[in-house]
Amino acid sequence: MAKPTNKSDAGVDYFIQRVVFSEGQVLDLVCFKNGVSTQSIIEEIVTELQKKKTELGTCPLCKSRLIYPMERYQLNDLEWKVLMLCPNCLCKREIVVDRETVRDLLRTARMGRESLMNELDKMQRKNMEDESEKFISALHKDHILPIDF
Repeated sequence: MAKPTNKSDAGVDYFIQRVVFSEGQVLDLVCFKNGVSTQSIIEEIVTELQKKKTELGTCPLCKSRLIYPMERYQLNDLEWKVLMLCPNCLCKREIVVDRETVRDLLRTARMGRESLMNELDKMQRKNMEDESEKFISALHKDHILPIDF
């Protein structure tokens, strides 16, 4: 964090506090000298930013956590426009986020896709085992005839 810059404009004392977050985001706070701690304000802002980050992965209509990015494109050096889709209610919404948030959204979507593919593989294996057992049982009981092929 940078050192506060003190200024006085028309008799109102204030200072500018620059806050650099761990993600690289920079925020300049204009703080008026009314006895409120800047640290408490910074903590409140960090909490609000974390809350907004959590809300990005939640559908505004059905509150599903399965929302995922469908499309994305870069608006400028700092911002990306992302089209999000909820598979439960098919709600679509466009959001503008920073590069790190896009990476987080894509990473989360990739992990979800890999989890679904692993579950699909398990289900296919289980179904194949069940079908094989049924076929073997039918062979042993002579329920399979040449006409079945």
